[in-house]
Amino acid sequence: MADIGGLQLLPETRKKIEVQIPGQNRLVVLAVVVLILIVGLYFGATFYKQGLLSSLANIDSQLADLERSRDKQLEKSLLGLRDQLAVVNPLLSAHLFWSKALIVIQGVTQPQIQYKSINADVTGKKITVNVFAANHTAVARQIAALYTVDSITDVLLNKVQSQPTGRLDVTFQIYFDTNKFLIKGAK
Repeated sequence: MADIGGLQLLPETRKKIEVQIPGQNRLVVLAVVVLILIVGLYFGATFYKQGLLSSLANIDSQLADLERSRDKQLEKSLLGLRDQLAVVNPLLSAHLFWSKALIVIQGVTQPQIQYKSINADVTGKKITVNVFAANHTAVARQIAALYTVDSITDVLLNKVQSQPTGRLDVTFQIYFDTNKFLIKGAK
């Protein structure tokens, strides 16, 4: 093709003319940029890994120090106490509040009554009381006063016996409603 119509425009020794077009090296530049990013990510990940490893080593040493400072005997004792309290707490929350119940009885006690003994029976829902009374009127007033308490369901007079001192030895039973008498809200 060097000779078209007898004219030769290009010398035959020259094989090819190379023309440089701007931007033709894009793939090389892109490859270099990607390589730089990969190297940067590698060094960043390595630096981050070293930071995590040193943080892990620090936390591990703190845990080891904490483990050495533990008192395992005390921990066992505390766990045993917790288990015991798990058993006792329901009992305490359902505890019969006898002190409040006895305060109610004391509040309605007549001045001429002196308590000799008090026996309580929760299953029978009764309190057996043995008292000394000045006279029969004091006994009647005491029984009437006990009936004014709404949680007391019944009062039975068992025994009235005269003493040589002139006082009466009286035994009676007080029956009560446990839902009203022996609960947290009892007044």
